[in-house]
Amino acid sequence: MPPNRIVALFAPFIALGAGVTATWLTNHVSGLQVSPGQMEAIFIAALTAVLAPAAQWMHGSQKLAHVEAELERAALDADTRAAEMAGAPELDPVEAYDEADGYGDEDDAYEDALDEAEAAPSGA
Repeated sequence: MPPNRIVALFAPFIALGAGVTATWLTNHVSGLQVSPGQMEAIFIAALTAVLAPAAQWMHGSQKLAHVEAELERAALDADTRAAEMAGAPELDPVEAYDEADGYGDEDDAYEDALDEAEAAPSGA
């Protein structure tokens, strides 16, 4: 699985876990008296701290994929233009196969053998 899909799949769950963990740590470990409004702010801050870098990474990954696709398309166009400039002859695949392996003469001999009259059995 590509890394961009892994980030897209797991980032929301990790962000929720970070928000819950930050809220729990603030409430139980810090020893501070925190109001519910402040707890909500802590949860949102932890959630944002995880989602913002994931979103930035996904944006960069999409830009990179777009640039790579453009480069591949440009390379394919360059190859096509180079082949056109070289003037490579267009060959029919069937003719090229027959000429390369020499099957054209054997096919004619086989057809001639089929056209010959069959010999009659000796006892008829």
